[in-house]
Amino acid sequence: MKSKLTKKIACVLAGALCLLALAGCGGSNDTKKDAAKSGGDGKKLVVAINATFPPFESVKEGTQDYSGIDIEIAQYIGKKLGKTVEFHDMKFASLVPTLQSGRADMIISGISPTAERKEVVSFSKPYYFPMKALVFKKGAGYKTLADLKGKKAGASMGTTYVKELKAAGGIEVTELDNTPLVVQDIKNNRLDAGLFDSAQAAVFVKENPELEMAILNLPVVNDDTFAIALPKDSKDINKINDILKEMKSNGEFHKILVKYLGEDAAKQYEAAEAKLDIAKQ
Repeated sequence: MKSKLTKKIACVLAGALCLLALAGCGGSNDTKKDAAKSGGDGKKLVVAINATFPPFESVKEGTQDYSGIDIEIAQYIGKKLGKTVEFHDMKFASLVPTLQSGRADMIISGISPTAERKEVVSFSKPYYFPMKALVFKKGAGYKTLADLKGKKAGASMGTTYVKELKAAGGIEVTELDNTPLVVQDIKNNRLDAGLFDSAQAAVFVKENPELEMAILNLPVVNDDTFAIALPKDSKDINKINDILKEMKSNGEFHKILVKYLGEDAAKQYEAAEAKLDIAKQ
């Protein structure tokens, strides 16, 4: 009797051990799957963007269908690196903290390599040299920042455009979460004007016939340019610079500009860029 009881206990223990072993195997597989989903296999390129900056980046409402100049640059870089690009959309002011925290591999979102930002992240060479433009209601006739003294003007929070408006003096400056909100406030007469990249300004004016724009006759300095931000002291800077150089030389960058700016605007931009000393560095 005792022998039979012993055998039964042994069988129960053996069955329990088998179940534990199976559970352990299953847990291991699940962990591997979770790692793959999180990009732990190194096959994803996570790019932080603020998708409210057409024609550089925008998104169809209610979707993750991103498009724009920066989006296509990111996709080209991903292709060259053999990685799938995953975009993380957020407020502009959150881009650098997100990169610093390791939740993104790079920022490609019309971001300028200012001295302040260079203290915490590294930048590629500039890939775009924007001219600045004011957007305002038709008939207002603003041509310079000096024309806005005693007026209200706005720009997207955390951008160099806010600094420019404040530096001009005599302007009541409003910072908003994104550029469409700036445009909306101009249309609703809450702002007299907004300061934007000229390419973006052209898109807003095209979409809103009641608005017009004036390109400012200002020099382009390093703080105005757009570059790709990577983690501080990243070893991939030279690799990214080589890819950007390739895009310019093989005509890929021209195709992207034509797609989003139009043939005439793209050629005008390229002609202006060719004259910039900063673009030759």
